[in-house]
Amino acid sequence: MRAALGATAAAGLVAGFFTLSGGTASADTVSLTQKYSCEFPIIGADPITINIEMELPKTMKVGEAVPAFPVKAATDVSVRAAKGITVATGKTLEGKATATVDVHRPQIEQPLKIEVPNTVEKTTIPSPAAAFTVNSTGETPGDLLTWTKPGIASFDVKGITLHDMIARNAAGEPVDLDAGEPHDDGKPDTFKAPCTLDPTSPVKIAEMDIVDEGGGTPGGTVEGNTTGNTTNGGTGDQKLGTEVKDGGTPGGTLSMKQAGDAVALSAVEQGKGGISSGNLNAVTVSDTRTGPAAWSLVGKVTDFTGTAGTIPGDKLSWKPTCETAAGSASTCQPGTEGPVGTAGATLASAPTGEKTGGTFTAGAGLNLDVPAEAKTGTYSSVLTLTLT
Repeated sequence: MRAALGATAAAGLVAGFFTLSGGTASADTVSLTQKYSCEFPIIGADPITINIEMELPKTMKVGEAVPAFPVKAATDVSVRAAKGITVATGKTLEGKATATVDVHRPQIEQPLKIEVPNTVEKTTIPSPAAAFTVNSTGETPGDLLTWTKPGIASFDVKGITLHDMIARNAAGEPVDLDAGEPHDDGKPDTFKAPCTLDPTSPVKIAEMDIVDEGGGTPGGTVEGNTTGNTTNGGTGDQKLGTEVKDGGTPGGTLSMKQAGDAVALSAVEQGKGGISSGNLNAVTVSDTRTGPAAWSLVGKVTDFTGTAGTIPGDKLSWKPTCETAAGSASTCQPGTEGPVGTAGATLASAPTGEKTGGTFTAGAGLNLDVPAEAKTGTYSSVLTLTLT
């Protein structure tokens, strides 16, 4: 049954990856076909194929920002998938998906990683079961990227995750397809599933020529994750994104969800250096397992990078906190104050005990020690949180 859900959701996910409109040249149609294997509860892995078409200009100018742009995609869903939904009395299917995309910018070694949300349109499942097509829509995040150097840019679709998927019966009521499996973030009528790209599938959806018609952009303008700084200012902003991964144990579930996926740290004046600070989005850990099982929530951070240079990830430190909800069998413990680092540090944990389980809220104050020699610009990093 879960195979049907996965095949449908994937169309919406990949649809919204990269549709850029520039105004420097007329747009051409670009397309990409990829194969994925998605891991679904009950049936396990099931293959899907996604077909994408969009209008994309061949050229843009240095200094131009990439706007948001709507796209469409279609996915052919198999008879097996349709049968899986109809057996569970499902008549329609809808949901969301998130794509991971690498933008390779001219003259910049490290790609800019972007997550793109998409919506799977409500689709009627044919009866009797038969192959059918699912339509989906998405939109790229607007003004996330400004070209700063001339050359060839390219866009790679690297992965997808399906989430908030839901099937409904003829009365419009949710159908529980999990059959006792862990649900998506504790929501009783939804599920999520990671998808692995077939190694034979292409990833590059398009290339674009970034042209310099006015000598480039002076003063080291920042590219990617911009927050509004100008090239003649004296400040630099740092934006920290978080990624959440779930963990689980038989006999119950161990899961986590976060209150947001982006943190804008405070600006620091160029030439003086200092502390760029902010607060990690709250992370809620839910432990419904039985038995004396411990858990640990660990964070690792990448270097802060931008067109102006790099600030080492080891410059980021945190002061962890953790609160235990009333009625919980376990008591969480905050990690040790200090550097997060690329090797990782503990944000929060709960020990092994005779009785365990409960709900816990972890957070942290963040401090990035920006060196005085850091150049004006915007720097970005990814903080990955792993629950085990």
